[in-house]
Amino acid sequence: MKHFVKVFFFIFLGLTLITCEKKDITPTYILITKEDISLSLENLDLAQFNSPSGLTAHDFSDIWLTANGKKIGVWELPCKIPILAKGDVTLQLSLGIKLNGMSTTRPIYPFTQKYISNIIAHGGEVIELKPIFKYYNDNAVYFPLVENFESAGTIFSSTDSSISGFTKVYDPEIIYQNENDINDINTYSGLIQLRDSINSFEVMSNLLTLPGGGKSILLEFNYKSDQEIYTGLLVNQSTSIPTQEALVVLKPTNGKWKKTYINLTLAVSRNYTATGFRVILAGNKNNSEIANFYFDNIRVVSSR
Repeated sequence: MKHFVKVFFFIFLGLTLITCEKKDITPTYILITKEDISLSLENLDLAQFNSPSGLTAHDFSDIWLTANGKKIGVWELPCKIPILAKGDVTLQLSLGIKLNGMSTTRPIYPFTQKYISNIIAHGGEVIELKPIFKYYNDNAVYFPLVENFESAGTIFSSTDSSISGFTKVYDPEIIYQNENDINDINTYSGLIQLRDSINSFEVMSNLLTLPGGGKSILLEFNYKSDQEIYTGLLVNQSTSIPTQEALVVLKPTNGKWKKTYINLTLAVSRNYTATGFRVILAGNKNNSEIANFYFDNIRVVSSR
């Protein structure tokens, strides 16, 4: 009996090994870089904007991927993602962001649809994707604030009448340029310069009506500065003086343009009795002779 059990075990083991050898586990790799990602405006009514400049500017940090409905995970860009599925494979991609500039908080960007791609996977090859993500339409997403400095005037004003607000600059060597979209022509950026006896600034947007109830709301903008930038919300109440909600402090960028995504959802939802909100941007000179704060494509994006 023991001899029979041994023989059966070795036969079973041999069949198992043969089966394992036949299974192809060579992955297909999906290659995506930040430069390969585009934003489409085709679902938006562009007539609502004085200028669509800057609406395709982005700095997405991650890709969320499923293959044939199976979650493959979250991958930091640029990424080379292995998938084991073979044959016809349906990929679904969602964009991820660093919320409030924090590498530990990386949710899905809530305002664009999933990108769907059908591929044929044989294993062993690298498939480069250049996904184009579309915003949800105007019934789902809207822009309560857009300041791209391309129109006359600005919707931001200084809170101190003795200090000027934004100055528009047009030197192509210093203004923001959208490297992700060659068709996005930018002519001006906004500059606040602190010099001489002026040591700080604070500018405020016009009054915004924003939805509560946990609706997704983000403050987004491109910036370049040699000092910290402070962001906040001024909350208007019908029965009391306005209050300020501090948001995020952004570090100096060492001469580089960066983009930030700042969460307004919680601040707006907890102030459910507010009659309106204003975005606040502020900064200090901090003992330097001159401090420069550049901004562009300042917008608030919200779910309806």
